Amino acid sequence: MKPTTLLKLCTLCALLLAGCAQYENRRGVEVAWSGSAEEFTVGKTTRHDVLKRLGPPSQVIALNDETVLYYLFERSQGNGLVLVVYNRMQIDTRYDRAIFFFDGNDVLTEFSSRAQDGNAK
Repeated sequence: MKPTTLLKLCTLCALLLAGCAQYENRRGVEVAWSGSAEEFTVGKTTRHDVLKRLGPPSQVIALNDETVLYYLFERSQGNGLVLVVYNRMQIDTRYDRAIFFFDGNDVLTEFSSRAQDGNAK
């Protein structure tokens, strides 16, 4: 086999083995708390109210006399280049979360939330 034919064959194989990759991953509880801060009032809202409005949380945490409902949604997007010798992936992960604290009577004592825009950059 001629050296130029071998070089062409190796180049063709390398090009066939190279490629681009796209990555997208979503998991957790869909963001239903965005814009609903007015619906929750410390000292008045109950755990039942939050569960009815947002559904089951990602996690329920028991602390001494308190209960915590934790909602989490993870969204990842990325692009990559896959070559024979060199690979590169760039992934952007965003987390939307809300946390609600309830006293022993299941009344809201404190809450906080953060929902980022839907487009990972």
